[in-house]
Amino acid sequence: MLKKFLLRWWPTCIVVCVILYATLNDDPVGADELPAIPYLDKYIHAIMFGGLFSALCFDYYRAGKSLTTRIKLIFAIAAAISGGLDELWQGALENGRAAELLDFAADSAGIIIAYFTAPPVIKRVLRKHHQSGTPTRRSV
Repeated sequence: MLKKFLLRWWPTCIVVCVILYATLNDDPVGADELPAIPYLDKYIHAIMFGGLFSALCFDYYRAGKSLTTRIKLIFAIAAAISGGLDELWQGALENGRAAELLDFAADSAGIIIAYFTAPPVIKRVLRKHHQSGTPTRRSV
């Protein structure tokens, strides 16, 4: 059962692990190593949680399921709840990181952008992959 789950959802699992490491570690990359770009951490939050939404859609579509509006909304809400819980968890830990409402807003912005951009790209990429003759779960 776990093997089947991991085979189906491995990209999403990787994204979740990266998000947990990046947001809950007290210094995941080293503050001195980041370039001095204003609001860089907000962009990173948007990319991480937009990536979470995208990975969920990718895994679901790759399994041969249709990305309906209902499914996309469920994935968007799940990703937003994950972002909110992540911020609460950051605030509860005593590792020098704080929960920020602007981080949650960035998470949500990333999810909204991915909601409109990721599904068409996923469909197109997997359709091309299928047409090239490379077997996918969808074509088996």
